[in-house]
Amino acid sequence: MSLEDLAKKAEEGFEKVVDAAKEKAEEAKDKLAELAGEAKDKAEDAKDKAEEIAEDAKDKAEDVKDKLEK
Repeated sequence: MSLEDLAKKAEEGFEKVVDAAKEKAEEAKDKLAELAGEAKDKAEDAKDKAEEIAEDAKDKAEDVKDKLEK
């Protein structure tokens, strides 16, 4: 096998490695985007629940205040 053939095979092998790395990077990017979306949804749910709890607490505090004023 000549040096030229060896160089060509090495280049082909390198290109395969680069392509595989690009594919894995794209898969990782997609997975991270999915996880980020899920985290955002959970954060929004938690925010909504916290607002509900705060509103309930406010209502109860107002009820207690009203009862104490009577």
